[in-house]
Amino acid sequence: MKRPFILVSFFMLLLIISCNSNQDEEPGSFEGSLDQITNETLKELKLKSIEESNVFHVYDLFEVVEGEYNFDELHRSLTMKLNDQTYKLVYGIPVVEQNGIYLPTDEIFIVMDNEEVYLPVAFLDIVLDLEVDVNDDKVVFQWSGETLPTSSIQTTSLIDEEWDVDKMVDYLSFLKKPIQKAEVSTIPNHLPGAKRAYRNGYHEGIDWYGYATGQHISFNTPVLAMAEGVVVRVDHDYEEYSTVQIRNKDLSLTAELGETPQYIFDRLRGRQVWVQYEKGVMNRFAHLDAIPDTLHVGDEVNSETIIGYVGNSGTSGAVNGDGSELHLHQDLLIYGELFWKPFTLDEIKEILVRVFKD
Repeated sequence: MKRPFILVSFFMLLLIISCNSNQDEEPGSFEGSLDQITNETLKELKLKSIEESNVFHVYDLFEVVEGEYNFDELHRSLTMKLNDQTYKLVYGIPVVEQNGIYLPTDEIFIVMDNEEVYLPVAFLDIVLDLEVDVNDDKVVFQWSGETLPTSSIQTTSLIDEEWDVDKMVDYLSFLKKPIQKAEVSTIPNHLPGAKRAYRNGYHEGIDWYGYATGQHISFNTPVLAMAEGVVVRVDHDYEEYSTVQIRNKDLSLTAELGETPQYIFDRLRGRQVWVQYEKGVMNRFAHLDAIPDTLHVGDEVNSETIIGYVGNSGTSGAVNGDGSELHLHQDLLIYGELFWKPFTLDEIKEILVRVFKD
């Protein structure tokens, strides 16, 4: 009759020994615990060193975790779906979008080698919040089938919402003017949706030229952050098109394709700063001439923060060095979609005038 008691005591002893053993391990380390993790949850990816970064092949990731991905070769854009989270990146843009929210990190970017698509290990660590162990040519991580997303915000698509002018004006009313005392231009060519024949596309944002805003604008004109937000992109290391011929080569490709690939579009925007606000609103400030050295990704800003200075980077004026095309361009997005998509040109004009009224 004593056997059950002996067995219970034996298992209690094993439990105590196991607990003491676990206390000796460093938190967050795989050391001493690899044998305890089942093969079903422990995943391994081969690493490759490209451009001084440890990267893994995107295809390999989706061979070991459940999900799906698509790489659009035309736009060089990557879309990945993991556990109800959608991640988007574009080649040449050091920003990752998660469920329409742009994350404050510049460590995630697409790396391409022989037309193959890779991502840095930081995607697993920073974005998926996974515990990773990097050993020479491989990275090991535990995958339970559930990610711990940096942002688990559930978003609503512009397409799914019913919008009218009043609703959009109210939604964007927290934004202040990017240039003090400037009036938003109502010239059709300066507004979203205007055709851009030179690159076979459409104007996606708002142009602030001196002659159309009632204010003198120069290379010394500061650009303000417009509202409380977080900086998600800062192009301190921007490099201008080195020659007119190289820029024209990109434009010739757009003519051949009949549209502007996203990675080329981004180059044509020049030096940029992106700011993520509340309610999924994100602002792309483009064609900047300079950016304060003290501004960094992750910084919190407000309507009085100077995020840059008006310029002409990315334009023909910058490549020619003649000082022309000086203006601020800004794109407003809501959960990754251009705010103006549901509206006519007249409605867009009314929205902007009302949002940026004094």
